[in-house]
Amino acid sequence: MKIAIIGYSGAGKSTLAEKLSNFYSIPKLHIDRLQFKPGWKDSNRDWILKKMKTFLSKHEDWVIDGNYTWCSYEERMEQADQIIF
Repeated sequence: MKIAIIGYSGAGKSTLAEKLSNFYSIPKLHIDRLQFKPGWKDSNRDWILKKMKTFLSKHEDWVIDGNYTWCSYEERMEQADQIIF
């Protein structure tokens, strides 16, 4: 099962991803946690893309929350069995 969660800031994407990950016992990835370092400093985009691609290739099942159209968006949407907005 592959679940992509997208939506507005503050809509509860990360909370839902956490609950679904726990319920289905599948790995989760919060893109915000890759994007932002402590103090809300941006991470390097190449590093983020590498982490995303590694996560996608490593896990058969997953839940990923976040929009980030520059961050393997099309690949996530194509792979997702379910897209929640």
